[in-house]
Amino acid sequence: MDIRDVASGNSDADQNGATGGNQWGRPSRRTVLAASGAAIAGLAGCLGGSSEGSTETSGGEDSSGDSTETSGGATTSSGDELADTLNFYSWGGSTQEALTEHLIEPFEEEYGVTVEQSSFSSQDKMLANVRSSPEGSYDVIMPSLSGSYNAVKQDLVEPLRLDNIETWSNVLPSFQDFNVVASADERYVAPLYYGTIGMVYNADEVSGSPPFSWDLTWDDQYAGSLTLEGFAFVRVFTTALRLGMDPNVMEGDAGSYEEGIKQVYDAMAEQHEYVTKYWTSGQEQTTLYSNGTAVLGDGWSGRILSLQEDGYDNLNYTIPEEGAYGWSDTFAIAKGSERRYTAEKFLEFAYRPEVQEALSPALGYPPATDATSSDIEALPDFDPTGGDRLVFQDQQFKETHQEDWNSTFEQIKLGQY
Repeated sequence: MDIRDVASGNSDADQNGATGGNQWGRPSRRTVLAASGAAIAGLAGCLGGSSEGSTETSGGEDSSGDSTETSGGATTSSGDELADTLNFYSWGGSTQEALTEHLIEPFEEEYGVTVEQSSFSSQDKMLANVRSSPEGSYDVIMPSLSGSYNAVKQDLVEPLRLDNIETWSNVLPSFQDFNVVASADERYVAPLYYGTIGMVYNADEVSGSPPFSWDLTWDDQYAGSLTLEGFAFVRVFTTALRLGMDPNVMEGDAGSYEEGIKQVYDAMAEQHEYVTKYWTSGQEQTTLYSNGTAVLGDGWSGRILSLQEDGYDNLNYTIPEEGAYGWSDTFAIAKGSERRYTAEKFLEFAYRPEVQEALSPALGYPPATDATSSDIEALPDFDPTGGDRLVFQDQQFKETHQEDWNSTFEQIKLGQY
């Protein structure tokens, strides 16, 4: 996720992650090596899959540097026939590398379909390229949940014909129950994997065993050593969870949004007194936790996993008992795809248990299906409840209220609330 898009309220997959890696946190080996000879600040551009290492098989580059691709002379298909090729537009970097090895190449081998790849570095750029390209230029695209909300609003994607995706039943109930546009009658995205904005704690300083409650981040014993993600929509969402509210309705005891949001703002103002710093990038959060400035807060699992691999065994990640903000990267079929059936077979293949069991650990995030293994269960974001502790944001609700959330959060940070 590209944090630079957060100020304008763009997609969750644009709000957290690692340059050149999975967009919510774990840098790819290529990125780490590239950064080793440069200033550490070079990693502060940390959010969003990177176009580094992207496979460009046809087409050229747009002005943003994203690799782009047109349908060219690829063979199309109609009805229930497989096409010879499939145009796939995904995050780049380590995400693309994992998809290529564990999904695309096995699919090509089994189905005899050539997958033509191109990559993007942010959701905004992906949506802009799909929007400005002729219909049929892309077949499968990879939006985040909020990116897919914008894609549906802009009529950039086709509804999923679930009858052609026989493995859809493998998808976790929490994802089957969620629709990116609540009022829509049809499904538009196929979630691939999930992550959370969970709790980070230093086991040397925080006693007890998880799952903890978000109440812990309101405990005055951690005053001056608490760090939190500095975006209003995350603060409002997580605070509502802590108060036992549905963060997509946010009604207080009086049964109204107005009362509920006041309770949320009051709690945020109380918590603010304990915060040493609000972080706004993956690099910033890792610095705060690794140098001991913060011993408790929230964060992205991918970054904490990387710190653990670097020897910071005292830093742990957990999904609190009230749940956590959930996100997902998804597959969607681009509007006007002439290889729609082939795209559906690609999605069906992706949901096979053996594919997910290999792909998920390589991506660093649990699958949005019931596939599991010891490697999957070891991932920081893995929810042993089967997704019950994942809470997804209603993007329309966020869109309606975000301006007020932003302005009030600024007042809280300035001590003017």
